[in-house]
Amino acid sequence: MAIVAVIALVAILGVCLVACNAESYEKKLEKAGYTVTSMTSDETKEEGAEWGVVGIKGTDMVTVVKFAKIDDAKEFESNVPTGGIGGYKISVERIGSIVYYGTEAGIKAAK
Repeated sequence: MAIVAVIALVAILGVCLVACNAESYEKKLEKAGYTVTSMTSDETKEEGAEWGVVGIKGTDMVTVVKFAKIDDAKEFESNVPTGGIGGYKISVERIGSIVYYGTEAGIKAAK
């Protein structure tokens, strides 16, 4: 069982290290029908991030932010509002230094 977990972790990290850049998320979200905007360098620097992408499709949305430091990602994850906001369920998920913030469908589309 531990071997399966290690193999899964290596596979996930491999995908993340190869495909985790703003352009790959933009393409993925556009393919799923989202209107995509990249965050400006001023916006990302404010948060201690390297890059950020925002995708909107109808009532679904997602923001994907890649932080320079995992501690900054953890801080962002713990400080953003979640739950029911304006009738929409907003969630936050973090994988390493990448944070996904938005509706469940938006987060799923970005991953």
